[in-house]
Amino acid sequence: MLSYQHIFHAGNHADLLKHYVLFQVLKSLCKKEKPFTFYDTHSGSGLYDLLDSRSLKTGEAEKGIILLMQKMETLSAENKSERFSEYLTFLKSYTAKNLYPGSPEIEKSLMRNQDFLILSELHPQEMENLKKNIIQKADDPKIQIHKRSGWEMLNALTPPATKRGAVLIDPSYEETADYIDAEKTICEVHRKWSNGIIMLWYPLLAHRESEIKVMIDNICSSAKKINANIEISDFNLCVYSKEEKNLPRLYGSGMLVLNSPWKLKEETEAAIQIFKNAVSLQLQMEDKA
Repeated sequence: MLSYQHIFHAGNHADLLKHYVLFQVLKSLCKKEKPFTFYDTHSGSGLYDLLDSRSLKTGEAEKGIILLMQKMETLSAENKSERFSEYLTFLKSYTAKNLYPGSPEIEKSLMRNQDFLILSELHPQEMENLKKNIIQKADDPKIQIHKRSGWEMLNALTPPATKRGAVLIDPSYEETADYIDAEKTICEVHRKWSNGIIMLWYPLLAHRESEIKVMIDNICSSAKKINANIEISDFNLCVYSKEEKNLPRLYGSGMLVLNSPWKLKEETEAAIQIFKNAVSLQLQMEDKA
């Protein structure tokens, strides 16, 4: 949706889950020397200023990444896995400068000389920001930015020549069509690129429960028809209980992963518990105060 700008939401609780899973998948891909191709269908600006008036207006980063960083100092060391600590160190290199890395920045930072990154963005201002933030060399053949529909880009450019790779899909879901397009695109791409790692971020919205369930169920059913033994992970970070009075519109978010890498499930479930301890409980206490 061309009215959507992620700066209002960058670093919120949904980004914590999405970007932790993304970080893990990229690290997993980097374990082998063979090159990979990474696709990002709804890229946004790539890098965000936490002191921007739009970020300050919503206060979502303050209740997400900023709160997490403050709380991390008080969490016991045994609750932090090596991978989670590595992710925090990565984030601190940005938050120390009042910046938050969006998915393209994370992808660019972790890719190697032999890897390829393909980004797609339609919003004119987001596109300009993305070019400025991500492309360091105008003739860099390893990073491509497409001003086109992410659904179209992904269908047109998969499977990659590298064979190995992954994709992050995270539309705004401000239009009902996004649920339909996500399901259709993922099913089509998985059929022709069955070994690709496909990540789908989705919001947890009480008024969209039926659309979300149908989308997830149909994607998983389609994937299992191709490979009955496919590794599928479906993570949920609920920062508010559905039983809460005055439940916020976005009470949490989810990440569906097809061809889930080894240990992703274990590591992410541990991280979700940390997120809940650091962010969710604090927000609920503030609401009750």
